Amino acid sequence: MGRREDNKAEKRRRLEAAGLRELLAVGYAAATVDRVVAEAGVARGTFYLYYADKHAMYVALLDRFWGPLGEGVARAREALRVGSEPMAVYAALGAELATVVASDPDGARLSLRESRSAGAGGVEVRARSAQVEALTEAILVDAVARGLLRPHHTGAVALAITGGVERLVWAWLEGEGELDPMVVTAELTGLFTFGLR
Repeated sequence: MGRREDNKAEKRRRLEAAGLRELLAVGYAAATVDRVVAEAGVARGTFYLYYADKHAMYVALLDRFWGPLGEGVARAREALRVGSEPMAVYAALGAELATVVASDPDGARLSLRESRSAGAGGVEVRARSAQVEALTEAILVDAVARGLLRPHHTGAVALAITGGVERLVWAWLEGEGELDPMVVTAELTGLFTFGLR
């Protein structure tokens, strides 16, 4: 990378860091571009070189967190479809999800805080969450079709799994109890797997 590209990357990093702090402090609805650029130490016009508006910056921040999350669930689904041992796949998925949250805890916090808000901020998070829920349901449908799980309401169970994971992530981020992500993954996997056999 040349000096110009390095400078552009640094400005984007500062804008995203300032944007994330602003969004966490006041929420999507109250966040302003003016405060983001002031904290990032860049001109307002510079912001618009990188993002069309506040919403575009917000989407970029969400995708930074949700992209790897969705990719991990999609990889788990594919591993299960080709016949990999389910408990090993679930354990690997749990480890990957824990890594995603640990590498972007503020992205996780932002998503969890905005997930139930009205307006564009909540809509964006719920759209990404719905994609993960759909992949989770697809995993369950595949498992039933392969005879690994008993027939059940896959949509309801997918919601229960993703809702349980969401609550556990929040508890982990907030330091509630002593939650080892690997132990929690094994417990959650066992709870649903053995309950659905």
